[in-house]
Amino acid sequence: MCFTLFDMKDELNTAYLRQIRTVMVLAVIVLALFVLKATSEVTLPVAFALFLFAFVNPIMERLTKFRVPSGVAILLVMVLVVSLFLVVAYFLGIMVNMLIAKLPYYAERVKSVDALLSAYAVEYIDDIPANFSLIGSLNVDWYSILMSWLTSISSRVLSLLSDVMIILITLMFLLLERSTFMPKVSVALDRERGQKFSSMLGRINRQIAKYLSLKAVISLATGVCFYLTALVTGLDFALLWGFLAFVLNFIPTIGSIVVTGLTIMMAVIQFTPNWVMIVYVAVLTISIEMVLGNIIDPRIQGVQLNISPLMILISLSFWGYIWGIAGMFLAVPIMSIIQIVCLTVPSLKPVAIILSSGKSYVREYREKEALKKTIVRKRRSRAAESGTMGDRNDDIILPVGPNSIEEK
Repeated sequence: MCFTLFDMKDELNTAYLRQIRTVMVLAVIVLALFVLKATSEVTLPVAFALFLFAFVNPIMERLTKFRVPSGVAILLVMVLVVSLFLVVAYFLGIMVNMLIAKLPYYAERVKSVDALLSAYAVEYIDDIPANFSLIGSLNVDWYSILMSWLTSISSRVLSLLSDVMIILITLMFLLLERSTFMPKVSVALDRERGQKFSSMLGRINRQIAKYLSLKAVISLATGVCFYLTALVTGLDFALLWGFLAFVLNFIPTIGSIVVTGLTIMMAVIQFTPNWVMIVYVAVLTISIEMVLGNIIDPRIQGVQLNISPLMILISLSFWGYIWGIAGMFLAVPIMSIIQIVCLTVPSLKPVAIILSSGKSYVREYREKEALKKTIVRKRRSRAAESGTMGDRNDDIILPVGPNSIEEK
């Protein structure tokens, strides 16, 4: 009896300690997220540098295989990254200047479209005054807002340049530390933990690099298709729509909806009352997103990522709240990292299962259910032959794991 009481007391203490540990872990996570949001001006460029490092690390490995000296390889990679930043800045400057130059013309086009749609509303909807205006009813000066937003971009150049400099400097130091990081980890940790940590980092690096590479290819294809669509239909700012399609495609689902909606809106402003051209643009852009975004992209990325679409949407909302629009670009890679870490830590494996798409677990569940029905059917058949049907319990608990199910 005493031993039983002592055992119960130990179990209660263990459960109590486990609850305290869970609460402390949750508190640390909440505190860390609060710090990330409060220090976003510093942590966000560092996060971009880390993911940029994952993107260029395969290039460094390839150069190392070709026996290129480490210093020369780092220099080549940094020149490549800086060139990409300069190209993006050049295109952004061209597009902003183009928009500012043509904004007065399109302000008049918006008024014409508003007049036409308001006339349709007055004609077909009762109880609407003759001087009704759709845009006027919103009481928003869209022209002033858009003009102030475009002109404010120039004032944000210094802030963007400082962020870019932080990203580039952090990336350079990451590349310099690349050859010494793992030896330091192996010395700091014991052999078993060092191997697990090294394996986890390698898997994260490969996963993120493959995701970013494939996403860049698919986004480039989407941008080229949007650019060609604008050229074929005569839609203005073809370069802008191609660039937006390329960039926003890195934001799953939401980015595709935004760029498609903006392109169709532009077609309405430019081509009204030529509804055929508007439908033409809408069909082409929606078809591009349907084929590339809903057919090709999931099939290619499905091999690399095993994340639930619902979890991706939740991650987009969550990291969008923490880091704004920039956080949405990093939402999927961060979710992939969290899943890999949870798979590595045994106590966090249930979290990784919840984050996964569940396809493999569905197959496993169906196989277990099918095997269970087969065993039940055989037992009933044997029971019927022996005349003892009903004496056995049909509920069978099958052990988890491959080749671990045996019929007794």
